[in-house]
Amino acid sequence: MVSLVYIPVIAVFTLFLFAPSTGSEEMKTSPTEQKATVIQNGSQNAASDYRAILSFIKNKYRQIKEEDAKNISKYLVEYGKKNKVDPKFAAAVIARESSFNKEAVSKTGAKGLGQIKDFNFDMLSIKDPFSIQENVSGLTQYLRKMLDKWQSQIDNGPQSVNHPVQPASQLEKVRLSLASYYKGFTAVNKDGGTFDEKTKGYVDDILVYYDEIMNQKL
Repeated sequence: MVSLVYIPVIAVFTLFLFAPSTGSEEMKTSPTEQKATVIQNGSQNAASDYRAILSFIKNKYRQIKEEDAKNISKYLVEYGKKNKVDPKFAAAVIARESSFNKEAVSKTGAKGLGQIKDFNFDMLSIKDPFSIQENVSGLTQYLRKMLDKWQSQIDNGPQSVNHPVQPASQLEKVRLSLASYYKGFTAVNKDGGTFDEKTKGYVDDILVYYDEIMNQKL
């Protein structure tokens, strides 16, 4: 009788041990979520990031002077590391905001590569918004600020009835951060985290640019 019980137990254990993977580990951390994690924590390969960003600018934005393209790429890597933001992600934001034109000025008065508004200059230590170094520094700081604000919503829950949104995933956090860069953290929260057509287009464009930079042939 003992052997009759023992043998099936061994058989069941063996089947379990050698059964094909159900993909549960992949479900825990999908490639999309892994990408979102890299975006907000920064990259560990500065040389590769520099080459990818420079290649993207030179291939797609040929009107940009080579010296400017190199400086933009250099400072994106430098300040991306300092502020723990993937420089390729910050580059994608610049692609959407100014097409890498360091002298760009919007109809609303936003200036430079990251199209930063005047009222943010003091907070971001910007004296010359048309300086590649200062504008990239400010851009990466502001992206970090938005990412941290939404992480706080994840960690602590919605802060008040005026801030009701809690991201459900790291990718959603990235999308909300981009929307907040575009129209402001308070406005996105007030809208309940839902995007109008223009905001959705803005966020989607940047994520497409990010994938293009990621897939540059070096």
